[in-house]
Amino acid sequence: MNEMFAPLYEFFHYSVPFSDDLFDEGVYGTLGLYAVLISFAFVMLFYYVINRPAFSRWYHWAIILGINFLTAFSLGAFIPKTRFSALGIQYSSEYYAFALKNALIASCFFILLSFGLRWWSTNAKRTPIPH
Repeated sequence: MNEMFAPLYEFFHYSVPFSDDLFDEGVYGTLGLYAVLISFAFVMLFYYVINRPAFSRWYHWAIILGINFLTAFSLGAFIPKTRFSALGIQYSSEYYAFALKNALIASCFFILLSFGLRWWSTNAKRTPIPH
């Protein structure tokens, strides 16, 4: 799993030794899987759980995208920092740059899943495209 997500994360930015430590500890796989699952959960929440005509505008979709972004950003900062602190490895600004990458990747997953799964929604099948 780590080998599958590492090129995606390292495409944006590769930082020695931080990226090497992320790969060695399997953080890429963990956060990549979380990014996909969280994005899938928020897409399902918007299109199939909430699924109200009054909540089917593009800006409502953008609010859910923003919540997805913030959730992925928090996990992207918390998980590596916790794992590296337990090992006695300290980094400073790398955590937040990586958290931003994780949030952007999760946002891409959210957008792709939105366009793939929106068609079966009864009230929001055209969202986020403005009417």
